[in-house]
Amino acid sequence: MNSKLLKKWTLLAIALVCAFSVGAVLTGGAQESTFDWQATNDESARLDPADYHTGHVFKSGDQTGNVHVDIAAQEPVTVEMAPAQEWSEAARHPELLPRVNFRCVREHVTKATYVCEVVPGRPMILVLRDERDSDRTAVTAFGAPLTEHGTVREFLSPNDIHIHYYRWACVENCNPPQYQWISELKEIYDLTSALKIYDGITAERDGEPFSVKINSPVPMTVAIVPSRVADELRGKPDNLDSTFDNRSCMQRSVRSAAFECTFDLADGPQSFVAAPEPGSKVPPNKKVGVEVVASKCVANCLTDIEK
Repeated sequence: MNSKLLKKWTLLAIALVCAFSVGAVLTGGAQESTFDWQATNDESARLDPADYHTGHVFKSGDQTGNVHVDIAAQEPVTVEMAPAQEWSEAARHPELLPRVNFRCVREHVTKATYVCEVVPGRPMILVLRDERDSDRTAVTAFGAPLTEHGTVREFLSPNDIHIHYYRWACVENCNPPQYQWISELKEIYDLTSALKIYDGITAERDGEPFSVKINSPVPMTVAIVPSRVADELRGKPDNLDSTFDNRSCMQRSVRSAAFECTFDLADGPQSFVAAPEPGSKVPPNKKVGVEVVASKCVANCLTDIEK
């Protein structure tokens, strides 16, 4: 009797060992996803002494919540994060600039990886400032550099900067949809005081990112608005200021800037709108460069049902 019982316990022990061994093999064979900082898009700009360049807006809680960028500059720059609302107000009223609460300030940067953790619930914008002083001209922080006679001067000793953005993403053992920045608009046009409108911008999925870049010799207001709103502006361009109130995809008083917006399928067709700031002196024979790119799915895209 005892020998039979011992045999049963022996067989049970062997079975349990085999079961645990199989489980261990199955667990060990399942590879976990690997995450790392992955390059997304980049931008370049040219700064005069004491000029500013505004980069992307970062929001805590989404995939771009933490700032991780590579920066290269020919001349030293100060890199910092500013609350987006405070910076927007300072862009319209330069006297408010000393009140902006900058975070993650890093000075004397020529080549570095810049990191910063965004404050929860408070969108922050990346700001770069050329650290050189300009003794011969009065340089406005957000507008075009002006001479003592109030005329726009040419760039002196340009400081070429390059910013490369990264996001925290799966890099191994994953098969997510693949996205690529596709050009929606790229134009260089003659600067005039008239309103400039480009149609044909449409999101293909909810939360689709759009990146907007502009380079202008004078301060500009730029925005992406619903096409029906743009049609109204064509008939009544004087309503620009009131139309842009409380618009999320907008920048005021910018010359060299890049910013991102997101749109959903339900938002419908959108249009790019740009105009010089009221009161800006428009010099003759000058050009404005604008570009809008969208992050479009190019592989492993979700079906309409999966969306």
